Amino acid sequence: MNTRNLAMTAVFAALMCLAGMALRWISPALVPFSILPLLVYLSGIILGARYGALAMFVYLILGLLGLPVLASAPFGGLGYVLKPTFGFLIGYIAAAYVTGLIYKPGSLWRAGLGVLAGIIVMYLIGLAYLYGILNWGLHKPSGIAAVLTIGFFPFIFDIIKGAIAVIVGNEVVKRVK
Repeated sequence: MNTRNLAMTAVFAALMCLAGMALRWISPALVPFSILPLLVYLSGIILGARYGALAMFVYLILGLLGLPVLASAPFGGLGYVLKPTFGFLIGYIAAAYVTGLIYKPGSLWRAGLGVLAGIIVMYLIGLAYLYGILNWGLHKPSGIAAVLTIGFFPFIFDIIKGAIAVIVGNEVVKRVK
């Protein structure tokens, strides 16, 4: 671990905290919008697999320790584990890792492939957790179609966030390294 990478990891964790807190002051839209996935994909591209995942892990731990940095009520604490959307936070860690693992510096193609894989991994983990919590934790029988309607279809525009991350992240890596 070097100092520069750890500092950049801290910066991305801080950006995640700020973005999570900022969502409280934005008026709720018909389809909730979050900049957090964009930051997840950027962390994988810019920091790489290990440090990108570490930044997301730090963000998650800060939230679970009770700091009010998570995007929705209760905004932090261990109780957040029982929220149906908690799986997406776990998915952030895996998505940053997978994105960074596939990306090769300077390759727009590999950046796109990495982000697409990151999106898939994040949704697989998030939707599986959502299904489990709804069916077994909250005892609200929900089929796969219902889970997709709640946790996937409203957020299909994450592909646009991924495209932005590919372009911006690849350009940042080219200019910094």
